[in-house]
Amino acid sequence: MCNLYDIGSRSHRNNGQWEAPVSIAIGKIAKAHGIRKTDPGLVLTLNGEVPQARIMRWGFKRSFNQAVNNARSDKLDGMWSESWQQRRRCLIPIQTFYEWTGTVGNKQAFAFKAADSDSRLWAAGIWEPGDEQPAYSMLTTSASETVSTIHDRMPALLQPEDFETFLTAENPRYLLNPVNDGLEIYRCRNPLSETGIQNNPQREDQLPGFEDI
Repeated sequence: MCNLYDIGSRSHRNNGQWEAPVSIAIGKIAKAHGIRKTDPGLVLTLNGEVPQARIMRWGFKRSFNQAVNNARSDKLDGMWSESWQQRRRCLIPIQTFYEWTGTVGNKQAFAFKAADSDSRLWAAGIWEPGDEQPAYSMLTTSASETVSTIHDRMPALLQPEDFETFLTAENPRYLLNPVNDGLEIYRCRNPLSETGIQNNPQREDQLPGFEDI
């Protein structure tokens, strides 16, 4: 599932009170692009009724895995029940997340972004205190029809009108459904390769040799 994403460095005009603390806090983390498991990332929680940006490690430490960075939403009654029931939930701001298809050595990268360029994607997450620092994990759900052509799961994406309910309600798991609309998906240069390192995904149809395709 999602093992790489960008928070993005620029401010987005939409999502008002939720966007503001992210824009302020971005300068406090080591990087805003290419977030990988064990890296510090930004999440939003509520401080009373006010959204608060917090820096946490991406990935829970477990004996079987030192960085569980994705948590299945269908296991909220099992291994993730403590965080879920105690309302240790968070919003994960995302400008782009990435997936790959193909065989080893011949994989194609795909970028997923909000179709509205003035908006971020917001993934549902859970967090826990941790021994050294708090950590978060991204909740995943079954892929939408569009995403399923690339991967069978996807981040559980939330709409702004559901943020407060997700963070405060007793059991808002009905919000963790696949999002069918509002995603722009395109082939991109592998963001993990030396030539693919950019502040934004590099569309393959904009690279030399792709102009007429």
